[in-house]
Amino acid sequence: MRAYAAAALCLLVAACDEEVGEVAVKVASGFSVPALAIGPDRLFAPDGERFRVKGDGSATVLRQAVGAVHLLYDRGGGFVTACSFDVRKNRVVTVTLRSVGREVKCEIVQ
Repeated sequence: MRAYAAAALCLLVAACDEEVGEVAVKVASGFSVPALAIGPDRLFAPDGERFRVKGDGSATVLRQAVGAVHLLYDRGGGFVTACSFDVRKNRVVTVTLRSVGREVKCEIVQ
């Protein structure tokens, strides 16, 4: 039993030391959301992790590594950067997506 408790404690401590933050993605009402992806904002980085936002208007929360990040949206078969921002350890960045004409704009609250 002691070994099990020690292993659980090690996992808990390791999870606390992770260099991650959270990104909460919201969508303005009346906006038809294209496919989205999030990933590191680096040269030659892949498109990132694809995800879907919730249809009920609540935020979709994603754990993300600390550092520069970009949010991408699908525009006719290819992903285009909607915005870039920094993720900090143990912090939440809220990104609200809006449609302005044919473009997707971000409102970022850090």
